[in-house]
Amino acid sequence: MPNIYQSLVAVEPFTLIATICNLFIQMLIVKHFFLDKVMGILDARRKAADDEIAAAQAARAEADAIKSEYEQDMAKAKEQANGIVAAAQKTAAARSEELIGEARAQAAQIKQKAEADIAQERKKAVNDLKNEIGGMAMEIAGKVVERELDEKDHKALIDDFIRNVGESA
Repeated sequence: MPNIYQSLVAVEPFTLIATICNLFIQMLIVKHFFLDKVMGILDARRKAADDEIAAAQAARAEADAIKSEYEQDMAKAKEQANGIVAAAQKTAAARSEELIGEARAQAAQIKQKAEADIAQERKKAVNDLKNEIGGMAMEIAGKVVERELDEKDHKALIDDFIRNVGESA
């Protein structure tokens, strides 16, 4: 049995050369039929991956640009809103001052008219009172002329005059 085992371990030059030639032939067949296709597929996958990465980078750059533009638009809108609010506040303040001025002018006008009406009514009342007093004086003078007065009649006439003045006021 030593022969069987020895042939398994021994190196035969013909078998070695045939195995090496067989390996080269297999490598040439694989290279000719499969290696170019496999490399083409790998290159296509690499190119597709590179294209996707480039597209993602472009999309990210575009998203950053859109975000920047959005932030600028929001800042402008905020400025415009603040401007509108400030203008509205100024307009409201001006309108408020105008209304207050008009109200004061109307109040002054009403007060002046009321004072004029009061003065006119006072003059009228004074004139009416003068006329009434003048009429009463004429009555008293007429009564005095009709008869001669003593002190008692004189007091009665004065009391009557005071009563008439009190009733008419």
